[in-house]
This record gives sequence, structure tokens and C-alpha cells, in this order.
Amino acid sequence: MKKIKYTAVIVLLVLLSGCSALKTLDNITNLQFKIDSISDFEVQDIKLGDKNQLGDFSPTEILRLIPAFTSGSLATSFNLNLLVKNPNATDNSTNSLKLDIVSFPWELHFNNKKIIGGNIAEPISLTGIGKEEKLALRIDLNLFDLLSGNSLNELLSTTLQVGGKNSSTKNISIYAKPVIVTIIGNISYPEQIKIVDYEYR
Repeated sequence: MKKIKYTAVIVLLVLLSGCSALKTLDNITNLQFKIDSISDFEVQDIKLGDKNQLGDFSPTEILRLIPAFTSGSLATSFNLNLLVKNPNATDNSTNSLKLDIVSFPWELHFNNKKIIGGNIAEPISLTGIGKEEKLALRIDLNLFDLLSGNSLNELLSTTLQVGGKNSSTKNISIYAKPVIVTIIGNISYPEQIKIVDYEYR
């Protein structure tokens, strides 16, 4: 009789654990992502965030860019800022789910073409409170991999549309496969999700 009761308790614990795991998995796969903005855009260590037109480049900056343009290698870096929302979390809720994104392998696509891939440098903690949280992806590449131009002026004009004062992310998308650490271990999304700037996904 005692053995039967002991077995029943174990079965109950397993079932409860299974339900908890399924709820956790459901909560995780309900995380939503969206591209928010581009910041700290630099070409050859020249900041573009305060520039809106070619006239905003100083003669010294142009002279610095010419040899790099001629060589076909323009070192470019920027932050692509994503917003993350946990629809299961609510303000002041003791049951809000706190999660850590421990890995975020991503691919940057521009005009539907894959440009570069990478991952986050360190885990991102989501507080579990019902609000948007920011995840910044650091992008380092050769500008010629992203854009092209027959002249330096043409290239810079196009670059300003992407990383200048009035930057736009409409031509950018991210394909990612988040990995979340939970009380039942690391859980990876079953497939890549496409992240865009016009809606949460």
C-alpha cells in the first residue's frame, strides 16, 4: 500500500513538472520581437548620427574616406536595436515570467539578401514585467557588403538613408533563433523567426 502511494506521488510530481514545462515552453515561444532603430552608425570611425546630407561631412572626413573607398574597404559599425515584448507578463504580477536570452544567433538581411551573421556577446535578462525591453545587436562589416555606389558621393548619399540622422530600417530584417534559459534548462526556438520593423513577431 505504501509503495502504491509512493508511486502515485512520483507520478503526480512528474505530471506537475510536465505541465510547468509545457507552460514555460508556451510562454517562451510567445516572446515577440521587433526592429526599433539604428544607432551609433560609423564609417571609418566617422559618426553619421548627426548627418543628414553630403554637406554635413567635413573636408577632413572626406579626405579620410577617399582612400578607403578606393581600396574597396570601408569599415562600418552600428547598433541594430530590437524591442522584445513578453505578452505573458503583466505589471505588478508575482507570476510574471523572468527569462534570460543566453544565445541569439542572427542573420542580417538587407533588401532580402543575407549580409552577415553573429550572436549576442552576453545574456539578455528580461524582467518579466509587461513592457518593451531593448536588445542591441552590434554589427561590424564592410560598407560595400551592405551598399554599393559608382562614386563616393553616391555611396554616402545612400548610406545616410540607412545610418544618418533620419535613418530608416525598412530594408532591414533579422532572422534569429533565440535560446532561452529556464528552470527546466535551455530551450531553443524550433526554427528561425523573421524580425521586421513594422510589427511584432
